[in-house]
Amino acid sequence: PHAVPHCRTRRSSTMRAMTVTTMNVAPRSIGARTRGGTASSSSANTPKLTQKLTTSTTSTARKTLTRATASAPDAQAREDAKRALLSAIEPLERGVKASDEEKAHVDALATALEALNPNPKSLAAPCINGEWELVYTTSASILGTKKPAFLRPSGKIYQTIDAESLRARNRETWPFYNAVAAELTPTSDSAVKVQFKKFFVFGGLIKVTAPERARGALDITYVDDEVRVSRGDKGNLFVLIMHDNEKRLPGEENASGSLKVLSS
Repeated sequence: PHAVPHCRTRRSSTMRAMTVTTMNVAPRSIGARTRGGTASSSSANTPKLTQKLTTSTTSTARKTLTRATASAPDAQAREDAKRALLSAIEPLERGVKASDEEKAHVDALATALEALNPNPKSLAAPCINGEWELVYTTSASILGTKKPAFLRPSGKIYQTIDAESLRARNRETWPFYNAVAAELTPTSDSAVKVQFKKFFVFGGLIKVTAPERARGALDITYVDDEVRVSRGDKGNLFVLIMHDNEKRLPGEENASGSLKVLSS
């Protein structure tokens, strides 16, 4: 990933600057004449110059106003779409309780939000980095829906992405504090191949090297500094909210120790 756009779009102050500029270029020498009644060279050119400046400034101001007016509805639409998605997810216990109808509804809301993505080059957006909390997924393996209830992860689940080092880590909390470290290989501006490298069981007490076949892919289809939406290569949907935007991944040699601290 290379350097990066801002994760939030702020309204430009250019409109105010254009207004001030327009006021300052009001004609001052139109019709000025010499004592002999003939316009001087500089005075004769003033109306044309003033008209040119005024026209240019007005054009710039209009463009700025158009951009500002257009961005305001987009920002509001994003906020509305995010709230609708998160509200629909809230009672579903991360997806465990979602019916087929509810899954289809959540997917439609996620699709609507994805269409408003302010950072289509997701891997280059600074807000991609940090630790995210998983609030919804359709992945049966992550939810543990095929396991007895007492073997399912009942605590929060987090995913840390460090786009600078192209590494990621998933970690569960209660009751088992399992985790897995992975390396990322970009395949587009928003998608990566995921190669799982090592599993940490019971907070890192047991470490297992991941087999070569333990891999997947992930496309980050929406990201801002609050919400991230991703889709996996098996068709699963993931919705996450930012938990800690300063979190970065330690070196591999420190991974187990870090997990022990995080699980304590």
